[in-house]
Amino acid sequence: MLWIGWSNRLTRNARHYNDRSVLMPHPDCARIPMVLCNASYYGTVAAIRSLGRAGIPVVAVDTGLLSTGRRSRYAKSYLNSPPFDAADWSDWLLALGRDGIRRAIYATSDAVSFALADRREELSSVFDLYQPNLETMMCILDKGLLHQNACAVGIETPETWFPQSANEADRIVREAGGQIIAKPRSQLCASSGAKGMLINSAVTSRGNIYDRLVRHFGLSNAFTKRFPEMAMPMLQRYHPEAMQKIYSLSGFRDRSGSHIVMRAALKILQQPRHLGIGLCFEEAEVIPDIAQKTVLLCERIGYYGAFELEFIVAQGRMLLIDFNGRFYNQLAFDIARGMDLPGMVYAGATGATEELERLVSRVPPRDKEQPLVFCHGFGLSLSVAAQQLFKKMSREEATHWLEWRRTYEGRVVDAIHDSDDPLPAVFDIASRVGEYMRYPRKFLGDMAFKQTHVLATVAAGCGIY
Repeated sequence: MLWIGWSNRLTRNARHYNDRSVLMPHPDCARIPMVLCNASYYGTVAAIRSLGRAGIPVVAVDTGLLSTGRRSRYAKSYLNSPPFDAADWSDWLLALGRDGIRRAIYATSDAVSFALADRREELSSVFDLYQPNLETMMCILDKGLLHQNACAVGIETPETWFPQSANEADRIVREAGGQIIAKPRSQLCASSGAKGMLINSAVTSRGNIYDRLVRHFGLSNAFTKRFPEMAMPMLQRYHPEAMQKIYSLSGFRDRSGSHIVMRAALKILQQPRHLGIGLCFEEAEVIPDIAQKTVLLCERIGYYGAFELEFIVAQGRMLLIDFNGRFYNQLAFDIARGMDLPGMVYAGATGATEELERLVSRVPPRDKEQPLVFCHGFGLSLSVAAQQLFKKMSREEATHWLEWRRTYEGRVVDAIHDSDDPLPAVFDIASRVGEYMRYPRKFLGDMAFKQTHVLATVAAGCGIY
């Protein structure tokens, strides 16, 4: 087994990320087009740029004409599709695959991942896939199964309960005390936009909260209609440490399990602060024990491809809260650190074994002297300003975050900004401003969130996963 990326020297910095000479294609690698969906997601934009710079034609796919990834100079073409969680989306994809042009495709969201796994046999006849089967993916998409499999290989998780009724949920919350996160067993049930609720055990009418969750996640969703048990709420102990430190372990495992590479980072700021999307990440050491157990988890469920696992760091314990078996929000950070996950996935899908081995072997060790950071610059500035406005952040803390970014000047990997490919960032800012103007209550609610509130929602369709 080949383990790469766990030592202490890194030879590339943020400026080299834009150096196309670093990412020149291997001459023997096939160059069929690569289909990348959810083209407004930051992880997808990062993959578009990485593959495009390597000379691979990229077909960007999204549901609207204002997609930021469509504006990338590295998107060879753009296609408009039905919603990714729609029942007929996989039919649309099959029709695309039958147009006579062989393409590769990889998952960019949970919805796409499920669709590719669900109809893997049909899709593999017209696409080059690097996609585990449905049984494997349900072990990731179903938080209940993920919890079981993680515990089986020695990975800790927060205390978790699966109530079957409002009365049982009320009893669990009352006996557990403190704050509890309530969410569906699968985020594919959350098409309405809310990912979870933060419940204060001191609040009365807890059973009503359960009923609200069932109604909220159990309606008008093709996935939920097929798997109604996925919409049943699960309860999980809320750890306030999640506001300040989430350990992210990302990497790649090939189909054989003989080539594995990993990088680690700390998510140190998110929006909303209690339950949200990462704004700022710093490099971190890969913890050997966690890495080994991650390998065991992948082996147990049969997973291969790109991945990201998220752990709450709570009182010296590493508690698994999520497993992303696809591209993810801060993908650009790992590409900049020399782990070319899009290239690895493409090589695996197209059967370019030697190219895959080369990409894995070239991942450089970590450099403690000149570490990179990841930041959504516009999101950070907006979040800090809004939280100051609502008096949720002190002037000292606001200064800290602005100084944090300046400290790493020249070593910041931005979520969307890239001087070599500027248009996606321009359209991203414009679309966000437009979204905030259309839905001001949602924006203000996220920024003004208090710990004493019962409900905390996180936008699922913002294109930043």
